[in-house]
Formats: sequence, C-alpha cells, structure tokens
Amino acid sequence: MDDRIVSMVVEYTHLLVDSKLSTSLDSGDLSYRDPRTGLIYIDPRPSEDFEIKNWKHITKEDIVVMDIEGNILNPEAKRFPTVEWPMHQAIYKARPDIHAIVHSHALYSSVFAVCKEDIPAVLAEQELYVGGDVVCAEYGAVGSMELARNILKALGNRKAALLQNHGAIYIGSTLEDAFIVAEYTEKGAQTVMLARSMGGTLVPLDTEHLIAPEISDIADISVRHIR
Repeated sequence: MDDRIVSMVVEYTHLLVDSKLSTSLDSGDLSYRDPRTGLIYIDPRPSEDFEIKNWKHITKEDIVVMDIEGNILNPEAKRFPTVEWPMHQAIYKARPDIHAIVHSHALYSSVFAVCKEDIPAVLAEQELYVGGDVVCAEYGAVGSMELARNILKALGNRKAALLQNHGAIYIGSTLEDAFIVAEYTEKGAQTVMLARSMGGTLVPLDTEHLIAPEISDIADISVRHIR
C-alpha cells in the first residue's frame, strides 16, 4: 500500500465536495488504480458504525485498498468499498489505459441524466478533452452489474457518460485528468441548458475544422496531457 496514493485519494475525495460534484452524504465517489502495482484505492461506503456526512470527513484510514478481483487488502481499516465498486471494477477491466474514475451527482449533468438525454458537444473543449457527446446510459440499479455493463456501453472510447436518473462518470489516466473531464462536462451541460433557455438553436460543432492547421501541434500536446 502506497501512503502517497492514499493521501492523494483523500485530497481528491474532499475535492468532490469543493467542486460541487457531490452534494452531501456519500453521493458520488472516486478511485485510483496504481499503474505500477494494479492496486485500486477507492472511497468507502457508510455502515452501521461508520457515518459519512459528506466526503470532507474522509481520512486516510477510511480509504479501501483492493485488487482488481475485489479482494480487500487492508482489512484492518474495517471499511468496505463504495457500493458502486462493480462499476469501477468493470471500467478498469475493460480499459487498461484508465487509472482514475470519478463518479458525480453534479447538478447540470444530473439534469440531462433525469431526462435520459445525451449532452451534445457544442464547445471545442468538449470534443477535445471529453471525446464528444456524453451519452446517457440505460438505467441500472445503484451498485448493480447491469449498471456497470450499461456504463461501459455508453462510455465507448469517450471519457464521460451519464447514469440515467443518477449522475455521471468521468475517467482519465490520473485523478486530475478525470476532474478536468468533469469540469468540461459540467460546463458543456450548463452551456446547452442556458442556450436553450434563451431560445437559441444549438449550432453543431464543426469537428472537421476545430483547430487551425498552424496550431495543430500545440493542440495535440494539450490533448495528450489529458489522457
């Protein structure tokens, strides 16, 4: 177990609240897979003797360390992984390139999720950093394998997906990258809602002419930094 990774996971778990990706209690969660060992560091679930008022209360002693098959490697912590562990596990198994997963109950993404509507990519950064439209997955019960399978299908090769009537998921090679994807997803959702509220017509993004040829190398570097 790497104490530096535990500290990082705690820091980003607190950031769920500060970034308004979590409202209260244990809404949303995150995990990180160590690319060296394959161990997964994941947020806990509440229990009879462990109450989560919000994620700001989480400490290093609360983070659960597991292998990809779900075996808990720090049982002395007396914690169990978030109920959304099956979703995290499915993504890590299907996407070896991914080392960070953030699940949110953020406001604007949730609006699209309850309408079972994809978030259209109308801004350049949505196409560049999120991978295009954010697709809404078919409904699945919280913590179920059905939800995990539906999320995998909705993600495809993109970096975000919506959970119908639930929230959103963002992935990346680092937690910082996953939070950047979350930020652009939320901004995109809010932008679309505001445009519609003013009676505007959404103009499709011209993905063929997104970046001027003379700066394409610079853009490629920026995109590669968000993997």
